[in-house]
Amino acid sequence: MKVKLHPEYEVLGNLPTDVKEVNKIIEPFKHCDIPDDIEIYDSKVPGIEGEPDVPIRVYRKKGSSKAPLLLGIHGGGFVAGNIDNDNVRDIGFVENVPCTVISVDYRLAPKHIFPAQLNDCLAVLTYAHDHPEEFGIDPEKIAIFGTSAGGAIAAGLCLYLRDHNGPKISMQILNFPALDYLANTTSATQLFDDVPMVRGNGLSDVWRLYLGGFNGTQPSYYAVPALARDLSGLPATFVVTLEYDPLRDEGIDYARRLMEFSVPTELYSLPRVCHGYDMVPGSLTLWIREGMYNSLRREFNIL
Repeated sequence: MKVKLHPEYEVLGNLPTDVKEVNKIIEPFKHCDIPDDIEIYDSKVPGIEGEPDVPIRVYRKKGSSKAPLLLGIHGGGFVAGNIDNDNVRDIGFVENVPCTVISVDYRLAPKHIFPAQLNDCLAVLTYAHDHPEEFGIDPEKIAIFGTSAGGAIAAGLCLYLRDHNGPKISMQILNFPALDYLANTTSATQLFDDVPMVRGNGLSDVWRLYLGGFNGTQPSYYAVPALARDLSGLPATFVVTLEYDPLRDEGIDYARRLMEFSVPTELYSLPRVCHGYDMVPGSLTLWIREGMYNSLRREFNIL
């Protein structure tokens, strides 16, 4: 498939496809100036049922109280990345919604396989919900944001919370999410090789590492959200997919199925950009971020 990137995003066309190598190159994109009215600090919360403490990074307006909470789950193919990935994204949410963001530094595969990642994010969300004064948040206004592999964890977490009567979630934002381990969509086939950032021919390896291998049985839909047959009762959802991303069609399919179950759903399929596009502060990045801010304000009832 011929790829013609938007001119503002052509820098992404020259990056390697190996996730760890990409993360080294994009390191400068992770840093930005911190506004004077925002404080950022690192901490830890207890893991679930004796599991290790979970490192977090908190972004909040100085002196804020009863602020909505956004739980942030970074990408990196389940095997790479950390809370530095989302510094720019998270500061933007705090500035523009405004809300408090807690970003989760979850355990990575292959050393830690599913459900370690889900458990870490669940531990942070439930701890924040049960200790709102510690973070100055409103426990009735919680949203979840996940990018790429983080989108899989975010969607799985929302399914888990629905099934287990967890804290009420106002909105999930799935930013070019990975949702299906089969990699058999049209976009995964079209973008199998020779495309920027992420290729269809590497998707199965990522899922194998996350799941601890394929043993002939169907994984939990908390790990692979596309496998969930019933999507009713999920929170309002904001889905971003990208023209040159092999994950494109599984995101579109998930959004369509959410609509079938009457879940309020926004679907944005952005043209001429590839996986990881929003590391570049181009026009499409700024436009879609403003959409996220507006939708969060609506679901938090702070318009």
